[in-house]
Amino acid sequence: MSNLQVVLEFIKKSEKSDLNKIVDQINIRKSELRHEIKSSFSVGDLVGINHKRIDSSKTFRITKINNKNIKVISTDAGPKDQYTVSPSLLVKK
Repeated sequence: MSNLQVVLEFIKKSEKSDLNKIVDQINIRKSELRHEIKSSFSVGDLVGINHKRIDSSKTFRITKINNKNIKVISTDAGPKDQYTVSPSLLVKK
C-alpha cells in the first residue's frame, strides 16, 4: 500500500482534534509552496498566463509582486491589458 493510502486511511479513522492538526499542516505546506512559486519571479520577467480565458501565446511583463498576487501587463502592440494574477497561473517565457 502506498503512503498516500496509509494517510487516507488514517484520516478516515481520525478524531476531530487530529483532523484539525492535519488541516493546519496542510495549510502551512500550501503557504510554503505558494511562497516558493512567488519567489521564483522578479519584476520585469516575461511570463505567460495559464488560464482558459487568456490566450497562451500572449506575453506579459511583471510590474509588481504583492503578498498573494502578481501584477502583469501585456507586451503586445495594441491595448495594454493589465491583470492581477495568482503566481501559480504564471509560466516563465
